[in-house]
Amino acid sequence: MKLYSKLIIFMLALFLVLGVSCTAKEKKVQASEAAVEEPVDEEALHIASIVVSKLPEEMHSYILDNMASFKEDLSKVLLEDPRFFIIADKKHLLAADYDPGELVSLDGKGIKVNKKGMKLEKVTFEALKKMLDDSAKEGLSLMVSSAYRDYKYQVGLYNYYISVYGKEKTDTFSAPPGASQHQLGTVVDFNDVENTFAGTKEEIWLTENAWKYGFSLSFPKGYENVTGYNWESWHFRYVTKAGAEFQKKYFGNIQHYMLLFLDAYRS
Repeated sequence: MKLYSKLIIFMLALFLVLGVSCTAKEKKVQASEAAVEEPVDEEALHIASIVVSKLPEEMHSYILDNMASFKEDLSKVLLEDPRFFIIADKKHLLAADYDPGELVSLDGKGIKVNKKGMKLEKVTFEALKKMLDDSAKEGLSLMVSSAYRDYKYQVGLYNYYISVYGKEKTDTFSAPPGASQHQLGTVVDFNDVENTFAGTKEEIWLTENAWKYGFSLSFPKGYENVTGYNWESWHFRYVTKAGAEFQKKYFGNIQHYMLLFLDAYRS
């Protein structure tokens, strides 16, 4: 079947089964009541279909071939708080006063850190603590090197890198203010913050297991044109367990593809 025919089928399937996005709280209410399915918003469907059409063909085809499970798994993701799926990149900037929610200090929590004063969003912290505790039981040594960074901090960091490397090179590895996932409070950089981390037993363990705790790699190797940044083997973002599984199952485990789809759907 040609790709454009598959896209038409996929759009029709979305029209029949996907409702207008709502908050996690509203979804929980719907789960406990016999709610009547709302019709899909035509504009939202149009935007989402454009994103889907740009997915690699193998991903697109897999979703089409597994539509029943896709719908079921999507419904689970939509129950989660939408803030865990906010896109923060060069095209989707966070406000300077973005509120990451309750932040928890990593100090004195039994977590190995390379400096004091780091914080994470509360749910992310709890997932991280569980993941690090389990990894330690296997003799691994994971250290948090960077966590939440506010807008003002990113301004200083970005401008410093420009003064050293120039803007063109800086833009390949450092986010402009408002474009950093760290501002969400749901991102952790591990160990040396270098790609020498790749291939270590800690990195291999994270690659195989981080999704079970709700974390996924944000900037994978070979996807620089998709994410806008160089490969960062150390940079993991919390996207909930449901989200990490959804990403792994339908989007080739590429976080950015999943985030673009959910953002388009919720638009």
